[in-house]
Amino acid sequence: MQNTIDWYNGEIFEGKFILAFGLFLILTALLFYFLGNTPAAKALLIPMLIIGIFFSITGANMIRSNGKQKQEVAKKYEQNSKEFINAEIKRVDDFQYLYPMSIAISLACFLIAIALLYFTQNVHLKAIAISLLLFGMAFAVIDYFSKERATIYYEQLKS
Repeated sequence: MQNTIDWYNGEIFEGKFILAFGLFLILTALLFYFLGNTPAAKALLIPMLIIGIFFSITGANMIRSNGKQKQEVAKKYEQNSKEFINAEIKRVDDFQYLYPMSIAISLACFLIAIALLYFTQNVHLKAIAISLLLFGMAFAVIDYFSKERATIYYEQLKS
C-alpha cells in the first residue's frame, strides 16, 4: 500500500517539475520577445510558448489526476488487496510501451532540429529547432526518471 502512495507522490512531484518547467519556458519566451533586440530572439516567442503551454498543462493535469487517484487508493486496497495489486501490475504493464515511444519522439525532435539548424537560415525555423531541442531533451529526462520509478514500483508490486 505504501509503495502505491509513494508512486503517486512521485508522479505528483514530477508533475510539479513539469509545470514549473512549462512556466519557465513561457516566461523565457516572453523575456526573449520583449527584451530581446534581434529577430532570432523575437522568433522564439511562438515555438517556446507552445511547448511551455504544453508542459504547463501536462504538469497541472498530472498533479490533479494523480492527487485524485491517490485519495482513492486506500479504499480500493481495503476492498480487495489482491485484486488491487493485480490491477496495479496490469496498469504499470500497460504503459510500458510509452517509454520506447518517448525515446523515438525525442530522437525525431533532435534529428529535425539538427536538420533545421544546419540547412536553413530562416530565424523562425531555427526558433522551432531550438524549441524541438528543448522539448526532446525535457521529454527524455522526464521519461528517464519516470521509467526508473515505474520499474521500482513494478518490482515492489511483484514481490
